[in-house]
Amino acid sequence: MTELTPIIEQIRAFATQNMPAGVLESTTMVALAVLVVGVALSVLGAKMAKSAVASAVGIAGAAGGAYYAHCAGFNQLIGGAVGAVMFGLVAHLTFRIWVGVATAAVLSILALGTFGQQKVMPHLAEFDTMLASSPTEGQQTFMIPSPGEQEENRQRSVNDYASEFWSFATARDGTLPVNTALVGFGAAAVGLFLGVVAVRWMLILATSVAGTLLVTSSVATILSRYLADSYQPLLRNPGVMGMGVGAFLVASLIIQTLLTRKARESGQAAKATS
Repeated sequence: MTELTPIIEQIRAFATQNMPAGVLESTTMVALAVLVVGVALSVLGAKMAKSAVASAVGIAGAAGGAYYAHCAGFNQLIGGAVGAVMFGLVAHLTFRIWVGVATAAVLSILALGTFGQQKVMPHLAEFDTMLASSPTEGQQTFMIPSPGEQEENRQRSVNDYASEFWSFATARDGTLPVNTALVGFGAAAVGLFLGVVAVRWMLILATSVAGTLLVTSSVATILSRYLADSYQPLLRNPGVMGMGVGAFLVASLIIQTLLTRKARESGQAAKATS
């Protein structure tokens, strides 16, 4: 998680800088909501995942069934109930695949984050320096941009910035596209396999990592907005931040292991008595 901490902070800071003013005013409430979701996912994600997935897919099936019934001209309540049962049951029976997909996503994020920190992010400082300085015609020296140009650079869209940075990075290292694809797809394939084969352990890992990432990003947003003086020293010490994030992740793994073990033991005891 130490490698991912600076990346999370840079993504968070860049997104915050490029948000419209109206959206920026609501970032605190969004961060608090993300924090609550992250903590819940870190503590109860593995235990509640199966019922949560079945319920979510069932609700989507109910909405789809009701819409289909409306278009077909028969009772929407019946269509919604049938859709909920059908899709909820499918989600319940295919839960291993859902775990595999979730694990594939988490492992891809971890692998690409580590790869990006080592191979991609070193180009970022050079790219930002290039944006902040532009040569004039007929001159080879770099000039400091005007306040208007600086504001234009600050307001450039996320897509433009990411596209230009990727073009810049791949121009510096032509192997980046192929290696990025290999790392991402390789990690996804391994994650899909492990998620289907070792459901419980991969579910614990996936929900703990996802919850930790949500908690980290939301806490960073809140600290940067209300405790900026205390937050800046943390940014200069990524090892300290990494230790805090790692400690939260380890605590989440331990708690979820204990909770899912108790639930598993209870289920086995019930089967034995019956």
